Amino acid sequence: MAERDYDRAYYAIIPANVRYDNDLMPNAKLLYGEITALCNEKGYCWATNDYFAQLYSVSKVSVSKWISQLVKKGYIFSEIVYKEGTKEIFNRYLRIVCDPIKEKFNTPIKEKFKDNNTSPNNTVNTIYPYQDIMSSYNDNCKSFPRLKVLSDARKKAIKARINTGYSLEDFINVFTLAESSNFLKGKNDRNWSATFDWLIKDANMAKVLDGNYSNDRLQASNSYGNKKSVKPSYDGDYYGD
Repeated sequence: MAERDYDRAYYAIIPANVRYDNDLMPNAKLLYGEITALCNEKGYCWATNDYFAQLYSVSKVSVSKWISQLVKKGYIFSEIVYKEGTKEIFNRYLRIVCDPIKEKFNTPIKEKFKDNNTSPNNTVNTIYPYQDIMSSYNDNCKSFPRLKVLSDARKKAIKARINTGYSLEDFINVFTLAESSNFLKGKNDRNWSATFDWLIKDANMAKVLDGNYSNDRLQASNSYGNKKSVKPSYDGDYYGD
C-alpha cells in the first residue's frame, strides 16, 4: 500500500515503560512509536503488516512478531474484523493501551479483544484459536486433504507458533499462499505435496510467508539454474507425503 494512503502524524510517542522493557525487541519499540503516530487521527491504526514491512525494509514475519510482542506485553490491542460469514480478514485495527502497566497487571483484557490477544504470561486470558486455524486451512487449502482432527501434537505446534509471535492472520496468509503455490500442491519433480503439519512448522511458515514457494520465484529460480524444479528443505517425515 502506498505511503500516501496513510496520514502520518509529525511525532511519535514511546513511553518509558516501553523504551526500557528488556523483553521487547528494539524494533518492536520503534514500531510502537509508529503505531502511536498513526493512531493520532482516529484512535486506532489500520496499517497492514505489508505497509510496516515496506516502511522498515523487513519481512512481514518480522513485523508480525513485533506486533505480537507488543500485544502480549499489554501495550497494544489487536482487533481482527472478518468479512461477514467468512474467515477472510477485512481489517486489522491496532489500539494503544493508555496505561499498559495497569492494564497488564490489574485488569483483565476487554472481552471484545479477547479472541485477538493471546498472552502466554496471563493464564486467564490465554486463548489459542485452534478451531479458527483449522477452519481457515479447510476454507483456503481446497487442493489439499481436508483437515478433520486437531490432535494434541497439532495443538502443541499451533501453540508453539503463537507463543513465538505468529498470529491467526499469519496462519491464514500461509494457507492462502500454499493454495496458490503449484510446488506445494505437488507439481515438482518428486510429486511431493505439503501437509497441514508441514505448513505449521516454524521454519516452513517463515519460508512460505517470505514467498519462497511462490510460482514466480520458483520459475525464476528454475530458469536461472536451468533445473527442473527447486527442492524445498523439509524433514524426512514429509518426504513425498
